[in-house]
Amino acid sequence: MPSLLVFSIAFGDNDGTLPNQGWCELKHIQELDFSANSFRGTLPSCFGNLTSLRRLSFGGNYFRGNIASDSIWRRLTSLEYIDISYNQFDVPLSFSQFSNHTKLIYLDVSSNTIITDTKFQNQIPNFQLEFFAIKGCKHLKKLPYFLHYQYDLRILAIGGNQLPGIFPTWLLENNTRLAGIYSRDNAFSGSFKLPSSCHLHLETIDVSNNKLNGHIPDKMNSAFPKLTYLNMSQNYLEGPIPSKISSIHLHNLDLSHNFLFGGVPSDLAIGSPVLAYLRLSHNKLKGQIFPKDVKPKMLFFLFLNGNNFEGPLPCNMFITSLIVLDASNNNFSGEIPRCIRDNTRLLQLDLSKNHLKGSIPVEICNLKLIQVLAISENRLSGFIPSCVNSLPLEHIHLQKNQLGGELEHALFNLSSLITLDLGYNNFTGSIPHTIGSLNTLNYLLLSNNQFEGEIPTEICMLNKLSIVDLSFNKLYGSLLPCLSYLTQAKKDTEISKTNYPTTSRRSWITFLAWMRLKRHYHDSHGFLSDIFLMDVETQVQFSTKRNSYTYKGSILKYMSGMDLSSNRLTGEIPVELGKMSNIPALNLSHNHLIGRIPNTFSNLQKIESLDLSYNNLNGSIPVGLLELNSLAVFSVAYNNLSGAVPDFKAQFGTFNKSSYEGNPFLCGYPLDNTCGIPKLSYTSKINGGEESSDLEDIQCFYIGFVVSYGAILLGLAAALCFNRYWRKAWFRMIEALMFYGYYFLLDNVVTPIKSIWYRNVG
Repeated sequence: MPSLLVFSIAFGDNDGTLPNQGWCELKHIQELDFSANSFRGTLPSCFGNLTSLRRLSFGGNYFRGNIASDSIWRRLTSLEYIDISYNQFDVPLSFSQFSNHTKLIYLDVSSNTIITDTKFQNQIPNFQLEFFAIKGCKHLKKLPYFLHYQYDLRILAIGGNQLPGIFPTWLLENNTRLAGIYSRDNAFSGSFKLPSSCHLHLETIDVSNNKLNGHIPDKMNSAFPKLTYLNMSQNYLEGPIPSKISSIHLHNLDLSHNFLFGGVPSDLAIGSPVLAYLRLSHNKLKGQIFPKDVKPKMLFFLFLNGNNFEGPLPCNMFITSLIVLDASNNNFSGEIPRCIRDNTRLLQLDLSKNHLKGSIPVEICNLKLIQVLAISENRLSGFIPSCVNSLPLEHIHLQKNQLGGELEHALFNLSSLITLDLGYNNFTGSIPHTIGSLNTLNYLLLSNNQFEGEIPTEICMLNKLSIVDLSFNKLYGSLLPCLSYLTQAKKDTEISKTNYPTTSRRSWITFLAWMRLKRHYHDSHGFLSDIFLMDVETQVQFSTKRNSYTYKGSILKYMSGMDLSSNRLTGEIPVELGKMSNIPALNLSHNHLIGRIPNTFSNLQKIESLDLSYNNLNGSIPVGLLELNSLAVFSVAYNNLSGAVPDFKAQFGTFNKSSYEGNPFLCGYPLDNTCGIPKLSYTSKINGGEESSDLEDIQCFYIGFVVSYGAILLGLAAALCFNRYWRKAWFRMIEALMFYGYYFLLDNVVTPIKSIWYRNVG
């Protein structure tokens, strides 16, 4: 043990705290690596005895403690490399604990908490760093003061802190050997100013997602002649793209999400022959993309989406080396050119939201590696080529076109398909039974077509479905009970403990060889991680809560729903649908469903939108629905329901009468029909705190009439019993009435009838 020089348990599955024993004997150890574990607690006190340590890495754990009050750090003056990133340390802004570490050249304190120590705030440490990272720290409001006295930095990472103020150009002025500055996700404002001297070593500049404004500097090519990575996206930059930027041999250029206008510099492709990544998305650019007869040879990623490019799609945009082409949300017109067949390396193609017409060319089947095909929101017509079945497609977005035909022989042999969106087209026929072969399908959207027939039972074989939208078709038949097993796909909720970027031991061994270290850092944290580790951001439009929403990225992973509305479905709602306990949206409206609302719907604990309106449902509304605490939109309007509506409380206290209208036999608040009492209009009058109504007046009238009539009868009977003169007079009056009544009937009824009889019969 005493002769041990290197101790490493990096990338382990260790948890708990480090033991206190055994460390004091390791006085000659030079490298200690506990990175990417799950260690907790504070550091053992004996670590202060490891005075021979040159490399110390605790990154990616849960260590805590105040570095300012821990004497361990002051004693480890032999350290050249310190990585305590992605922990829970309290790090003083002055970094005074490292002031005597004259050999220190690598310091990474990212994703910890920064505390202010006013006592040493202007102290200048004795080290000269080559690498400093303070990314994503809590409570960091300004850059450390000691950076004003650093002149040998090669890599500086200060991103993810929302730092305010003007961009710190002085860092470029002071560190002429700087190779990379990473300052994304801050709040730097003002224009991006160039340093007064030429930087011959600067390769990477990332100032994305700040508040920079003004123009891109014209002389960037002379200030940074070796620049290969430039990311100025997500700012407020305006004006044209400088033409001289093409004279820099850029590998990666990202100017997206700004206010740039004009055209793409004509010699960008020629001047940057090694350009591999070009993102100009979401600006106001127009004109030609590349000069005619010019095709960049090395371009792998081309993003032109969200601009004002127009005219036919040029063939020189379909560069044979392309892996990703996104030209969506522009004004391109005409047909999809047949030269697309040359893009045999293409993985993703997005031409959505343009004005393209004609049919999908059969040449698209030459894209033998294609995984994402998105040509939605155009004017395409005709059929989907049947050869698409042979492609390794994972995501198909063809919605909002004028495509038609049946799907019996297209699309349903794609075993790797995850998204199928064909909504808002003119597809006819039935949903093919071969849909059961799409066993990886997550999102099925076939709404607003002309599909008819029954929902195939094979759809229940798709146990990974999260979103099903078959609305606005002509489907008939009964609901399948097995639909309850859809939208129940297990979500991948496992989130990695950290995004800790590690540096391997090999990198440490060659750390002093600057080019190796520089290359490693660019690959791990710069553009290359954004490119080659990029994931397809699937985008799905789904209607819920009476609105249409677009779900994408990580949010889509947790969204599920079923919309079968506006069809001709019949029969009862299967009680099995109550098993969909995780579904947020269920829409069965505008069908011909009968029977009762299943009591099992009280199990839909995650439901946010439930629409059963415009059917022929009867019976009462289940009281158990009151347990649906997430319900935001609810409608059973225009059915044949009866009885009392749910109590006006919890979520149901937010629903007005429109949720129940069209059911004349429903009663209870908020409806006008009160349960158990005839529906009477009344007006209330309040006088001196006493309230009366028409309803109460009518009740009083009936009671008074009965009492008065009874009193008169009793009084008359008593008078006749006790007074014989009145009794005789009463009987004479009755006899007279009977006598006159007899002759009245004889003269006015019997005699006329006899006359008519003799005239017509006798």
